[in-house]
Amino acid sequence: MLTYTIDATDVSSPDGAAVQAGLHAADPPSVPARDYVPLGLVARDAAGGCIGGLLGATMWGWLAIDALWVAAGARGAGIGGRLLAAAESAALGRGCAHARLDTFDFQARGFYERHGYAVYSQLADFPPGHVQYHLRKALVPDA
Repeated sequence: MLTYTIDATDVSSPDGAAVQAGLHAADPPSVPARDYVPLGLVARDAAGGCIGGLLGATMWGWLAIDALWVAAGARGAGIGGRLLAAAESAALGRGCAHARLDTFDFQARGFYERHGYAVYSQLADFPPGHVQYHLRKALVPDA
C-alpha cells in the first residue's frame, strides 16, 4: 500500500514546478507542447501609481485573461478598453487566434461584449446567488 501525505505548497515553489512538469508529461503526443507565456499590463497615472491592469497568459494559440481591473476613479476613461486591446495585440504578436476570459453578473459582461466577446457558457450559483460567464473572441477573422 502506498503511504503518502498531502501538504500545502506555494505554486511557484519547486513542488509547484514538479506538478506542472508532471502535467505536461501526461499530455498525449497529439497535443502540441505547452507554450505558456504570462502576460501582465499595468496602467499608471501621472504620478506613477497603478490605476489598472490586466493579468493573463498565452498558450496553444489562445489569450487567457485572468483579471482586468481599473480603479473606481479611473473608470469610464477608456483604460479598460485600451488594456484589453493591448493584451489582444500582444497575443496576436505571439501567434494567438483566440481569446477567452470569465466574468460575473456583478462585473463587466457588457464591457466584454461591447469589445467583441461572446458568452459560450455560464456557471450558476458561483458565487451563491450569482452567475459566472465564460466568454471568447476570435482575434483573427474566421478563426
